[in-house]
Amino acid sequence: MNSTVNRAGSSMRVAGVLILGACLPGLQGQPPGPAIEQQLRSQYHLTRVGANGTVVGQAGSVLLMQEDGLTGIPASFGVYWYNTFRRGRGIKPPFAQHVRSMEATRARRVFQVGDDKMYLTNLEVTSTEILFYVQSCGGLSLPCGLSAGPGFVPYRGSLAFQFDKGYLSTADPKQVFETVGQVFAIDTSPVGQEPQQRPPGPAVPAPAPAPAVPLKLPATYVSAQAPADLLQLNADNTFSLQEAGQSYSGTFAANGSALKLNISGGPETTATIQGNNLTDGSGQTWVLREQPAQAASGGAVLQNQDIIKMVKAGLDEAIILAKIGGSKCQFDTSTDALIQLKGSGVSAAVLKAMVGAGK
Repeated sequence: MNSTVNRAGSSMRVAGVLILGACLPGLQGQPPGPAIEQQLRSQYHLTRVGANGTVVGQAGSVLLMQEDGLTGIPASFGVYWYNTFRRGRGIKPPFAQHVRSMEATRARRVFQVGDDKMYLTNLEVTSTEILFYVQSCGGLSLPCGLSAGPGFVPYRGSLAFQFDKGYLSTADPKQVFETVGQVFAIDTSPVGQEPQQRPPGPAVPAPAPAPAVPLKLPATYVSAQAPADLLQLNADNTFSLQEAGQSYSGTFAANGSALKLNISGGPETTATIQGNNLTDGSGQTWVLREQPAQAASGGAVLQNQDIIKMVKAGLDEAIILAKIGGSKCQFDTSTDALIQLKGSGVSAAVLKAMVGAGK
């Protein structure tokens, strides 16, 4: 493929474009069993595409969407918009992910079940992920392999099927294929013939959205899908966000049921206020967490020794992060203090939150 994707640390650079949140921190682990990758490549065949999305040579497998939520951006940007998938959590693009191009961010769209088909342009298998890189090639009314016409714009997205550390080294290939099959099915209909569609079920009215309530600041929100992800809204209209091991900050403004977050150095993203919860653009729910009593009453200030005490007591990282987000903090984040905290077993995510709390 002409677009080269480099996945290193917690970011992804593609053709000079930076996607934040695109890759989770690298994990050490045993390599996946060779049977997994071999069987995937024997069933899912790649299609070579040019920089502008044009198919080069013979087309490979055509995939049908089985689950909504995969986000893509036009192929002309040379970027595959990053998405993740875990069983039971669905497809989730990181809340704070953005591209250093407002035009690309505005142009993104979500692929829909029954509306989109796509080529598989690349496949990668690591110790914890199986990554599919896909490009749309037509809808049900325009089968892949036929001329798309001058008005057709191919969209690209990547999907990381995420597994527990060490799982892929001993996994049953059948189970892995079942996981991939939850999102992608291979289109077996002949070129030029539409696949059979399932008969539509009875229309179900959408539930009425919960009325927006005034924000009570400061407020801490926790992701319902990933409890370690926290959004802290402060009384001075600044915010801090911990998501997928990344730290973000910026300012926010609430207008009716819309909460607009301006990420420092990035574009604006919008969440919807629904009762005491938030729903971001990817459909992820963020639940309001009650403030600790001592923070609400202006009581004790959280300091370095309190963090060390919680770590030594074996408290979960998500609890410590929530405590930082909902407390008055006075941390010593000097170089020597951070080294001491690291030596006491404090995780990198907690250290980032402590540094961010002092800003």
